[in-house]
Order: sequence, then C-alpha cells, then structure tokens
Amino acid sequence: MIRICIVFVLLLIALMLGAMVFDDRGYVFVEFSGWVVEMNVFSLAISMIFIFVGFLILNWFIKNALKAASGSRNWLGNWGYRKKQKAFRQGLIALAETNYLEAKTQFSKVENEDFDGINLLAAADAEINLGQPQQAQAYWRMATTYEKSALAANISLIKFALEQNKNQEALDLIEALTQKQQEQTPVIKLWAKALSQAGHWQTLKTKLKAWKKALGPAYQDLMQQASKGSFAEIASKQGAAELKQNWQTLPRATRKDPAQQAAYIQQLIDQGMHSDAEQVLIESQRSGPNALLVPLFKQIRLPNPANSIRKLESWIKQDDLNVDLLSALAHIAFHSNDKVLAEKALNKAIKLANRKQDLQLMAEIKESQHDDSHALQFYKQSFSQQDK
Repeated sequence: MIRICIVFVLLLIALMLGAMVFDDRGYVFVEFSGWVVEMNVFSLAISMIFIFVGFLILNWFIKNALKAASGSRNWLGNWGYRKKQKAFRQGLIALAETNYLEAKTQFSKVENEDFDGINLLAAADAEINLGQPQQAQAYWRMATTYEKSALAANISLIKFALEQNKNQEALDLIEALTQKQQEQTPVIKLWAKALSQAGHWQTLKTKLKAWKKALGPAYQDLMQQASKGSFAEIASKQGAAELKQNWQTLPRATRKDPAQQAAYIQQLIDQGMHSDAEQVLIESQRSGPNALLVPLFKQIRLPNPANSIRKLESWIKQDDLNVDLLSALAHIAFHSNDKVLAEKALNKAIKLANRKQDLQLMAEIKESQHDDSHALQFYKQSFSQQDK
C-alpha cells in the first residue's frame, strides 16, 4: 500500500510539472454508445492516474484476502495436527502410568494417522495389558506395514506366538522376514528359542555356529540343549551303540566343545551307560576341570569309580576351596557306598557354601547312621537354600 501511495504522488507531481511547462491543455472528445465525454489532456491524465491507482489498490486487496484465507486454512490444519499430537502424547503418558484404558482411548483417536506405526505398537501394548490379545495382534499386523516399525511389530508377534506355544507359527513369521531382519540379534534369540521349543534340534545345532556372537552367554546352554536333544533322538531311534558310533563320526572340533561333551555324557548316563560316561568325563578334562562337566560326576552310578575319585582328588589338592569339586566327590563316593569319603568331602563343602543338594545328601548320610537329630537339622537347612 505504501508503494501504491508513492506511485500515486509521483504521478501527480509529474502531471503538475507537465501543466506548468505546457500552456496548451488540448481537448479530448470521446463518444461511446450514446455516452459523451469531453475533457482536456490534463483531466484525462488525472483520470487515468486514479484508474491505475485504483487497479493497484484492488490488486493489493485481492492478494491480501487470498493470503488471509490461506492462513486460516493453515491455522485449521495446524490445529488438527496439534490435536492429534496431544492425543498421541497423552496416550503415551497414560501407558507409562499403567492407565491402560485411558491409553486405549487416546490411541484410538490416532489409529489411522501416520506416526510411523509407533502409535500402533503403543496401542497394542495397551490392549495386551487389558487382556485383549486379538486386538493387540491386529495392531501389530498393521504396524508391520510401516517400514520403521515393521521389525518391532514382527518381534512382538513372534514373542506372542512363543508365549502361546505356537512354535511353528513363530517359525513361519521368522522365515517370512527379510534376510536383514533375520540377522538382527533379537530375532536370532527368538529364532533359537522357537527351534528349541519346537524340538528341531538338528536345525538348531546347524544354525548355532553362526549365532554364537549374537547369543552370547546363552550359546553354551542352547548348544547343550540342542546336542542333548539330537543325541536323544539317535538313542531312542537307533540305540545306545549307534549313539556312540555317531559321536565318533563327529568332527574333532565338535567333540572338543564342552557343551557337546556335556550333552553326550548326559545321554550316556540317561541310557544307563555310566562306565562309558565316566570314561568320556575323564578324557574330556585332561587339561583340568570344566565347570560344565564337573557336575555330571554327581550322576555317575558305579560300584568302584576309582578313576573318577582319583581325578577329583587330584584337582582338589590343587584347589581345596573349590566347592563344585568337593560336592562332586561327595556324591560319586556316596553312590559307590563310600560314605566315609562322602561325609568328609561334604563337611568341607558345607563349610564353604550351604547348598541345598549337599545339605540333603549329608542328611541322608546322617539318617543312614541313625543320627536322626543331625539329619533333621540338615534337612531343615536345605529347605532355605537354593539348589545348585
């Protein structure tokens, strides 16, 4: 508007200067459809200036009117966006406060909005806590359509399937993932769990080698479970002799793996082959005791386990504060009916750590000696201790 006023003033000044310079003002006659207009040149110039400035003002007014209307639309749009953000924010707060009903109400307001699927994951969490698993599954499936939340949604679906013991459904979900998603650590852990629960031991054993880093400390336990399950299948279908033959055909690196050794020894014990189990136990620990294998001595049932006792006693001489070695010696001696050695080893073990299994064994020894008062005392102590 200021520019328009400046133009108007400049034109008027130019007109006045022109009137002062030129004496002849001229004559203009216009006739149009019965309309007659008579004026001089300066009057025409003034009229044209007013018309021109009028057009400029009209143009300015129209532009500002359109801008104001557009601003109203933007304000309404921003208001709607702020309303959705408020509902999403309040839903998250209610979820954190465990007010799941309020969270569900708020998330329902933004169910069809684009929050990269985060709103759907949160809504599913609220539904699970409200005891509505089917609705939660529906939200998770919807969330899988968003790139940023697809992996999280699939992990939730897999976890839920495993909790319901639907192991094949979990495996199907995992196999439907992309290779990149399958290589993620949370997926690998769930995959191993699904294979374990489904009893697919051979498949699990094959995949565990590539998953060792991702599984971390859980690798040993899973490998032991997989090996134990695999050996159990061989023993049940083909017999103990085939089990031993299969063990010998395995690669040397596999037979050196403590988890594999523990699973094989356990299966030999389960098959009643205690002498073979003792032999493998001793041969597998030539370089020293292994924490995964030592506890297996407790299950050996032989009338004269001289080799095992000699090996355990030699280790104890080097480490007489090792409770696991003392406990193993006590159990294997007790099962061979050498209660004197068993009691001696147990006394040392119990002084170092009151463990339930050792206390119960001592109670059995005291009971066999008709020392009922001490037997009862050890039984009572064992009830308050963790089993190890």
